Amino acid sequence: MSAVNVNCPYCGEDVRIEQADDYAPEFHNCRACGRRFIAERRADGVAVMKEKEAPCLSNPECREIETSATCEE
Repeated sequence: MSAVNVNCPYCGEDVRIEQADDYAPEFHNCRACGRRFIAERRADGVAVMKEKEAPCLSNPECREIETSATCEE
């Protein structure tokens, strides 16, 4: 894991987050405004997004649903 500083997409506050070594997006909470945002590690840095504005594959909850294997009979 590596720590990076990002700006909260809601209030702009500087937030220090721990990012996993993989590129999976993760939820983080802003201590200043209390809102949850998404941080996604990318080759050129970290993308920070509002939860409602993130594409499905960048939202951990939506991503899990879209990429999970289901068996329907």
